[in-house]
Amino acid sequence: MKKIITISLALLLFFSCARKYSISSVFRKGVPADMQQWKLDSTYHMYIREVFLDTANPGDKSVKNNNETFSTSDKLIEIEYLLFSQQSGRAVYIATIPDKYLSYYAKKGKYLPRQYLNAYDFSTFRFGKKTDNEDEIFFANAKHSDTWKYRIEDDSVLHVHEVVERINGDANVYLVDEALSRKASFIKLANYKIAFRNMDKERKLEKKKRGRKPDERFSKDSIIYYRNDGGKYSIYFRFNKSLPKNYKDSTISFGNNRLVNAPF
Repeated sequence: MKKIITISLALLLFFSCARKYSISSVFRKGVPADMQQWKLDSTYHMYIREVFLDTANPGDKSVKNNNETFSTSDKLIEIEYLLFSQQSGRAVYIATIPDKYLSYYAKKGKYLPRQYLNAYDFSTFRFGKKTDNEDEIFFANAKHSDTWKYRIEDDSVLHVHEVVERINGDANVYLVDEALSRKASFIKLANYKIAFRNMDKERKLEKKKRGRKPDERFSKDSIIYYRNDGGKYSIYFRFNKSLPKNYKDSTISFGNNRLVNAPF
């Protein structure tokens, strides 16, 4: 079955403001034997999709289609990341928590520079792989799968132009250019780092202690760890400093309900 939708691409958006991670102690004695690894090696590139409130047309949203500079009037409300290695044919899509009340990303001091993926804001994850056909990324779980058809423009922007969704064998085709006023365009960045910074807490502390250096942590090894416990997955990110200060642990975890598509 083929249809054109007018509401949303299959990029999942969640509107809760609550943080989704937990601090984990599972690495206190080293890497557990049943822990698997998704290594983000040097072949991965990071593509970022930023959705802004369109100040010229109240109520509308816009997406930057290239590396144009945003103006002071732009209000950033959503950030999505695609970590993609064409060499290994593997991809990780990470959605952050949308800022529908314009109280977080819309204030530039509340988010890190573009090249940092702040795990504090991570919400949901999709793990996929490139298909045998060129320019397709496939995401799947037991009953539901999506195939993103894309093209890369000038080695700088990845445009998703069609999504094929299959639920229990039935296929729906979403033509992105006709379905969305906001393009599904991901801008390629030259460098990236996975970081962790509690922006809500840190900003309050900085106001109390002027000149205080922010607590910013970076990925310890550029690896997404995951384990499968009877079909339920958990994923983990390790950092180079404890979370928060004076804690024994420097790892955060996300439960099975945060994974739209598990690693495979």
